[in-house]
Amino acid sequence: MGDMDETSRTSSTGSTGSTGTSSGRPEPVGERGATIVVGVDGSKASRIALRWACAEARARGGHVVALSVWHLYPLAPPDRVGSSPWWFTTDPEEATRALLDEVVGETAPDFPDVTIESEVVPGHAAEELVRRSETADTLVIGATGTGGFAGMLLGSTGGAVVEHAHCTVVLAR
Repeated sequence: MGDMDETSRTSSTGSTGSTGTSSGRPEPVGERGATIVVGVDGSKASRIALRWACAEARARGGHVVALSVWHLYPLAPPDRVGSSPWWFTTDPEEATRALLDEVVGETAPDFPDVTIESEVVPGHAAEELVRRSETADTLVIGATGTGGFAGMLLGSTGGAVVEHAHCTVVLAR
């Protein structure tokens, strides 16, 4: 399905998100009914991330929250709206919802036993993903870079998420 890099984040209490078992092996917190949040922007990497999240949810008996975030940059004054490129003539939330529905619609048939919740929110992608990581067991994002070392495998969103997330982050590529 693609390469996965997993980064475990340490919480402010020093916990790495696992507890011990009688066998001495760590057992991930939230193993039953895990919430797996995945950032979806329509890219190939985010489509791979959604598929990975669904497979992980199936294995862990959890569910997936497919999250798309839209942000409208103020590039034109209000009197120019409508004469600008498509992003000013299309409702950004509606366009984002249509894209997310398309991506989820491509993936869901392969995982009929996994619940996929679709959410579209306004804001900045990194901030929303980090916020969602506070209640997620795992956060999955696509690694969009092509560089030869870790710093080049992440865009600015991925870098911010890995640095500030409150749960395990999986980079799908």
